[in-house]
Amino acid sequence: MSAKLLHQAIVGTMPLVPRPIIWRFSRRYIAGTHLADACETVCELNAEGSTATIDVLGEDSTDDEQVEAALDLYFEALHEIHSASLQSGISVKLSELGLRYDFERCESAMEALLAEAAKYGAFVRIDMEDSTVTTDTLQLYSKARETYDRVGVAIQSCLRRSEDDIIQLLGEGQTDVRLCKGIYLEPEEISYRDADEIRESYNRILDLLLEDATARVGIATHDPLLVQYAIEALERYGTGKDRYEFQMLLGVAGPLRRELLAAGHAVRVYVPFGELWYRYSMRRLRENPNMVGHIIKNLFAGL
Repeated sequence: MSAKLLHQAIVGTMPLVPRPIIWRFSRRYIAGTHLADACETVCELNAEGSTATIDVLGEDSTDDEQVEAALDLYFEALHEIHSASLQSGISVKLSELGLRYDFERCESAMEALLAEAAKYGAFVRIDMEDSTVTTDTLQLYSKARETYDRVGVAIQSCLRRSEDDIIQLLGEGQTDVRLCKGIYLEPEEISYRDADEIRESYNRILDLLLEDATARVGIATHDPLLVQYAIEALERYGTGKDRYEFQMLLGVAGPLRRELLAAGHAVRVYVPFGELWYRYSMRRLRENPNMVGHIIKNLFAGL
């Protein structure tokens, strides 16, 4: 059995592993369980020259009480970012604001969050989830940017529809897109499965965004091939520094991040935190089974 298949097989057994061990692995990729942990991490990132986006871990709320709890935590995060003068925005999954059970409830919650963020001049990124909510997510984003300037959305290059979605967004006017590969396992008829196809889609979409002077793009990738293409494309299009930034996840590709900073590129790091860290950790493992090696080491550490 190849190492990759072995790691994938082990991922399937991870729910059997005690959570404290999973936490030992996850701590590298999650700031902590409390907002103070996230703010401390953002402060450290700011000191090295990176900006940040605080991500309150959570998704798939099933009632209004959960939505209100999420909003309260986001409001607190916005206040702390402002009061501590942190260079950070926030990101939100719309399912955390009720998208899956009540579209109108989600819409009103998003309006409240954007209005609160506007008080502080904070930027709000709408994360993209699986394909069942792509259309609704883009609809809510399009409506939000009619009123708010400091709001953006994520687009996944693995989805076959994404180029058309970008063309639609660009046709609506100024837009801010976080371009990533995407981590959700989708049917082949709606998504690219081959790594090279996903990269090719990523580069085509990046070209569309850089060609349009009204677009701003977060180049969200740890893939050295995509980073190199992006650097060449930025030079080719003469893209100003105010129109792009590289984006990475906490705990991933630190040397590459510092290399980009040293070269004069803006870099933003996503800083997740919250009590719901376990689901996030398992998704990271499914995305990259090679991370299982770290867990195996932790399992035997100190024996």
